[in-house]
Amino acid sequence: MKKKNFGLQVLLGLSIILFGTSTDSDDVIYWSSDYKLTWDDFEGEPRFDYESISALTSSGIIHYKGCKDGEITFKVQAYFEKDESWVKEEALTDYHLIHEQIHFDITELSARRLRRSLKKRKFKCGEEADFENFVNSFIDNWKTEQNAFDLMSRHSLDKEQQEEWFYKIAKELSLLEE
Repeated sequence: MKKKNFGLQVLLGLSIILFGTSTDSDDVIYWSSDYKLTWDDFEGEPRFDYESISALTSSGIIHYKGCKDGEITFKVQAYFEKDESWVKEEALTDYHLIHEQIHFDITELSARRLRRSLKKRKFKCGEEADFENFVNSFIDNWKTEQNAFDLMSRHSLDKEQQEEWFYKIAKELSLLEE
């Protein structure tokens, strides 16, 4: 049990939040409805010291902010880090790949929720600390949802739960389509 919790912490730890980083990189995939992850995207070295983890998706939410006409401007994107994501040979199945894609889709869903809320909230220049606190609350919710997915699906062992999450996340993504 400790190893599973440690592995989950590693997943979240690797899911770093970047500020003001360039979006052009061969090591990063930005979420797109036109692209689904393949095992070739998992370029990191598997961690064999994590015995209970067979694959790891390192994803996150990046946001940039600026100031224009008295309001904070922003851009929010969900991303996947190729060199921090990995898979062990026993998990190289379509079923396990779907599990990892759901993790990435949850990241995009959280990014969409954040964009929608930021558009409604409208922060003024000078309210950067409030803006960051607002963003961080969404990041916390995103991490909680990632944990819930792994707990409910028992890290992909519960096929019914994984299928329910697949349809739930797909539905929510379609409802928040931009």
